[in-house]
Amino acid sequence: MELAEQVEWDISKLVDKHRSAAPQSLSDKEGLQHWLSTDSPSSTLKKRRCVMTWDKLIKRIQHGYGMGHGADYQPWLTLRRKNSSRESNQVAAHLHPLHRPGYFFSRGEYQIALLLLWLGIHDLREQYPLWPIAHPHPLYGAPGTEGLQLGYCSGLLDIATEAGIEHGHFPGSDIPYVATIDFLVTIRDNSGFDLIAISCKPIEDPNQAVKWRTLERLELERRYAERNGIRYLIISSRFVPILMAGQLEWCMERATLTDAPHLAACVHGFSREFASAPNLSVSDAVALASESQQLSLEEGWTVFRHCAWTQAIDIDLSTPLLTSYPARRSGRTLREHLRRSLFEGSSK
Repeated sequence: MELAEQVEWDISKLVDKHRSAAPQSLSDKEGLQHWLSTDSPSSTLKKRRCVMTWDKLIKRIQHGYGMGHGADYQPWLTLRRKNSSRESNQVAAHLHPLHRPGYFFSRGEYQIALLLLWLGIHDLREQYPLWPIAHPHPLYGAPGTEGLQLGYCSGLLDIATEAGIEHGHFPGSDIPYVATIDFLVTIRDNSGFDLIAISCKPIEDPNQAVKWRTLERLELERRYAERNGIRYLIISSRFVPILMAGQLEWCMERATLTDAPHLAACVHGFSREFASAPNLSVSDAVALASESQQLSLEEGWTVFRHCAWTQAIDIDLSTPLLTSYPARRSGRTLREHLRRSLFEGSSK
C-alpha cells in the first residue's frame, strides 16, 4: 500500500471516531443566535480565519503533501502570504540537483539547503511532517529501498504524551497539529541509507535565551528522531557565511547539465585543462579550457560553474571568487571536512 493511502486510511479512522463522538450541531437559527451573542461586529473580521478540518487534512494528504522522494517530494508546508514573517525572508527557489522547487521559511534555511546539496546528499526534504500518528518509515517508497524491512514509526502524539509535553492542535480546532522538521536529509553510501533530521534555528550563542515552547518543540523533534533511529542535529540558521551561500547559489544553477549534453561531454577535458594552469587567473584559465574544448566563452563559464559545484575543479567556494586572480584550490578538502563534521556519527 502506498504511503499516502496508508496515512489517509489511518487519518480516516480518526475522523470517523471524531464524528461519531461529536454532538449534534445547532440548527441554523440557534447557530445565528449563538454567533450574535458571542461576537461583536468589530471582532468578526479578526476572528475570520481558515480553520483546519478533518476533510481538509485528508485532502492535503490525498494531494501528496509531505510525501514523495527526490523530484516527487511535496513539502507539507509551502509559502503563503499568511505565513510571512517579520523576522526572516522566505525563499522559494528551484533546487536544480533535485529537479524541483524548494520552499524555505528563512534565508538561513535556504543557505543551509545549498550547503547540504553541495555536500552531495542523496535527498533533501524540507518542511517534512512528523505525523501525529504511527506511520510508515520516511524511507518507505524511496528508490533502492525495495526489500528493506522499514516498518512503522511512532507518532509524535504518543511521544509527546510520554514526555509530558503538550502536542498541540491546529488553531481553532481539536485536530492534532502536524508538526514539521526543517530538513530530513537522506545519505546513501556503500553501507546503505541513513537519515538525518535537521532543525535550523536563529541561535548564535549556546547561552542565548530560547523560548520555553521552542525548547519543548526541539525536545519533541529529538525524541521523535531517537525513537525512529534518525540522527538529529540543531544548526544555527547563520551557519553558512553569506559569501559562500551566494557563490553556491551561483554555481547550483548549473549543478546538472542535462539540458546541454554537449557541454556535459566536455567536463572532464575542461577540468583537466583548467587544473593544468594553476597560476593563471580564473578568467584566463576558463578561456584556455574553453578553447581546448572548442567552446564559446559563454559555454566555458557554464561548464566552469558546473565543475565548481561538483568539484571537478578543486576550488574553495568559501572564499571570494575573484576572477582576476588564480583559484584557491582547497574546496575538496573543505567539502570532505564538512561531510565528516555533519554526517559522521550516524544512527546506524
